[in-house]
Amino acid sequence: MSLEETMSAYGFRLSAGCSGEAFYTKFVQSEGKRAYVNVTNRDGSGFPASLEDPVNVVTYDLRSGDEIGAPRLFESLSLYLESLPK
Repeated sequence: MSLEETMSAYGFRLSAGCSGEAFYTKFVQSEGKRAYVNVTNRDGSGFPASLEDPVNVVTYDLRSGDEIGAPRLFESLSLYLESLPK
C-alpha cells in the first residue's frame, strides 16, 4: 500500500498551502470545536515521504485557523498513526 493510500485509510487527504507546501489534512472535533489536523515532515516544509519519517502534527480551529494545543512531534509517521483511536 502506498503512503497516500495509507493516509487515506486513516481519513487524511493530501492538501497544499498558499505558499506551495504540501501536507496531509483531516477534519476532526477538538475541544468541542470543528478543527483540522495537519501532518507535515519534522520541519513543517512539506509532507512526510515515508512511514519512517519524523512528523510534526498540529491541530487548528476550523473557523479561526488558530492552533489548538501545542504542536506534537513524533519520531515517525507510523508511530503517530498507531497513536490514533481505532
